Amino acid sequence: MIDFFEMNANNLKLVVFTSFLGAIANNVRAVAFDFNDETIFIYGYLDVEPKYEDYEIIDIAVTEIMAAYPQFLKQKISLEKSEKPIGKLLSYKGWVFCRYEE
Repeated sequence: MIDFFEMNANNLKLVVFTSFLGAIANNVRAVAFDFNDETIFIYGYLDVEPKYEDYEIIDIAVTEIMAAYPQFLKQKISLEKSEKPIGKLLSYKGWVFCRYEE
């Protein structure tokens, strides 16, 4: 049986992916994540300037992650407008979401 509360990159990825189900707005191009011992970092790349509502939607997903991993004492959400190709964006420890673009 998998102990999802044990800090393990693969287990954390599963929690991150499920936490973001339904938490990706139409203006989001890609979402990446990173972490250290006590902080979860979320990086969002949007096709418009981020608004307060964009942070709120992402914060709901991050709250679910922090509930599953209480060792995360802090969060950092960074949202930015970017027109770079997704392949040129920083993915940190991995992509949570990448929108299909031609």
